[in-house]
Amino acid sequence: MFRHSLMAVALLLPAFTVCSAEWEPARTASSGQNPTAALPAAPAPAQPATQPTAPAPQASNDITAPLRQSPPPPSPSEAAAWAKGQVAPLSRNELESVHEAIDEGARGRAWEAADVVPRISTQTVNLSPGGSLPVVRTAINQGSTVMFTDNTGAPWPISVPPYNSNEKGFSVTFIPESSLMTVQALRQYDKGNITVYLKGLAVPVIINAMSGEPDNASASRIIDSRLDLRIPQRGPAARVMPSGQAKIDLNNPTLQAFLDGVPPASAKRLKTQGEVPSTQVWQMGDDLYVRTRSELRDQFELTQASGDGTILYKLPLAPELAFSVAGKTVWLGISLE
Repeated sequence: MFRHSLMAVALLLPAFTVCSAEWEPARTASSGQNPTAALPAAPAPAQPATQPTAPAPQASNDITAPLRQSPPPPSPSEAAAWAKGQVAPLSRNELESVHEAIDEGARGRAWEAADVVPRISTQTVNLSPGGSLPVVRTAINQGSTVMFTDNTGAPWPISVPPYNSNEKGFSVTFIPESSLMTVQALRQYDKGNITVYLKGLAVPVIINAMSGEPDNASASRIIDSRLDLRIPQRGPAARVMPSGQAKIDLNNPTLQAFLDGVPPASAKRLKTQGEVPSTQVWQMGDDLYVRTRSELRDQFELTQASGDGTILYKLPLAPELAFSVAGKTVWLGISLE
């Protein structure tokens, strides 16, 4: 048996000569080990050296780019912190609280016991003994302008500064060589009077001034933003009137209502046809009341005028009236009812 094994080995040796460099030398009995017929294990094939590879990236649904991490801001210096405290010492919430307090204070200062209702009115001054004095109604933070006119509506200038009897309650000023005077209330619920001397007028004009009535609990108060005081005489700049003095009715409350633009409820406004500017016509009963700034050329019964040049005429019903406009005669058609 041993001999057959040796022979098999001898026959196989020539076939493996080409691979002798890859095989270890055969072991013999002389090496002190037991002989064996098993072939040695073939060496493992050499692997090429490879670089370590990074793990494959995994798929992700996030398509946004990664945010760049900003470095934390540096801490402000002591000088910067001091400057910031000088420029903006309060936070936003603190500033809003301060502004709310300011707003509440402004609302408190603006509060008034009654709402002011301004008016433009006209009064005829009674210069006779026993006559009542005209009154100018004013209020704090509201100025009242007083204008003096004669019976033709022409301005009547003031000759010397007016005398104010209550300087702590009212402030009175005037424009020299004019017919204008202003009255300003300095205290609520105060009274006083003002003495005015007009050029060429023998007697002074005395005006009562008041800044509210203490016993009036109304929620609104009427004041005179402009008060036209009509003197029942011809002044130094009197206008030329087309009629006699007898037709000028200064103490007629109905005429005054139409002149002020607040006619009685029974009056009806009429439609007109023509190019007469700033003209309104009312019918009340069998009379026409014409409020205009142009001169009426037809006959009329009564008239009144204001300091701004507005004239009121009372006349019988007529379907057509003639006016003088820029030196020309212009006809005004009236639709009577």
